[in-house]
Amino acid sequence: MRVAVITLPLHTNYGGILQAYALKKSIESLGHTADIIDRRCKMVLPPSWKMPLIYLKRMVLNLKPGGKGPEIFREKRILREFPYVSSELAPFVACEIAPRTVDDYHSDIGLGEYDAFVAGSDQIWRPKYFGNIEDAFLAFTSGWNVKRIAYAASFGTDQLEYSYTQLEECSALLKNFDAVSVREASAVTICDEWFDREDALHVLDPVMLLPPEHYRTIAGQSSSRPCRGKVLSYILDPDHSKLSVLGRLTGWLGIDSYDACIPDRNRDIPLKDRVVPSMPQWLSCFADAEFVVTDSFHGCVLAILLHKPFIALGNVSRGMSRIQSLLESFGLEDRIVQGIDPDDDGEYFLSGIDWTEADARLEAMREKSIGFLRAALK
Repeated sequence: MRVAVITLPLHTNYGGILQAYALKKSIESLGHTADIIDRRCKMVLPPSWKMPLIYLKRMVLNLKPGGKGPEIFREKRILREFPYVSSELAPFVACEIAPRTVDDYHSDIGLGEYDAFVAGSDQIWRPKYFGNIEDAFLAFTSGWNVKRIAYAASFGTDQLEYSYTQLEECSALLKNFDAVSVREASAVTICDEWFDREDALHVLDPVMLLPPEHYRTIAGQSSSRPCRGKVLSYILDPDHSKLSVLGRLTGWLGIDSYDACIPDRNRDIPLKDRVVPSMPQWLSCFADAEFVVTDSFHGCVLAILLHKPFIALGNVSRGMSRIQSLLESFGLEDRIVQGIDPDDDGEYFLSGIDWTEADARLEAMREKSIGFLRAALK
């Protein structure tokens, strides 16, 4: 069967790239072909007739007292910088995923090219991330005789972020799906109560469908191993509280930390320092870490897969339900930390994790998740 996977644009998001890669591999392991459909980050310049008006408006906003206005030539800068910033990561995407690039409305995809469409995974059903949210529910396949499947689709949060019109349209589209699965337990409830799909199944993120040895093999391709024996800091949204937790932990362990986050969008640092590492180097940071401190969903996923003791820092802006649901599935919800009491001696956080129990739960959920995908594509 020819399968097209509709997901978020890949950009330089390691978790987003890895879940697309893992879903492609999992579908292919079931005997099908799979294309990852990528609405790649191609910053489109405004129409030539509109440019002067847009730039003039931005200039006026920059002249307003008391605040900094929008960047005047933002699109041109991103078009110029993105190929350089992503140059180390791009080979993995090109060789291992080989995505098919389409326009924002998927109009490049023709009738008869694919037998099935899979929506997933990641926060594909979160309107502020996908853009034309109806296409995340496969609106562009309307009238086609194809299978429609959602695998580990995520709303990102347990609070519905849809307008009334979006909810009405997407609910109607979801009724046409042959099989629906979601990544968070809260999403099962949302599908039932808001989208009238009471059969949605809670499944694993695609990254967890592949065995840990798969990621260790990729990590072994890295010639640079900067995190060996250190605390890995993978904090997407750093603040004083999170950095304070990191500082306390390194003090208890008596080892240094390594920051795996590259500020690729920070224009205050030289462009050469904003190049994001390759996928092997990034994965090697998790493979080599002594301990992991992260506010990232996929950071937690890799820590569990690779048996790394970890702390999950609360990240409300990116959606806490994702991490809570993941950790509850493994009985590790008490690894979520919002802050550390000044009198805490770290005894609990430094205690071991029952990996035998975690692996048993993983195997059971992996069997259920692969079983869903196999049956949906039958």
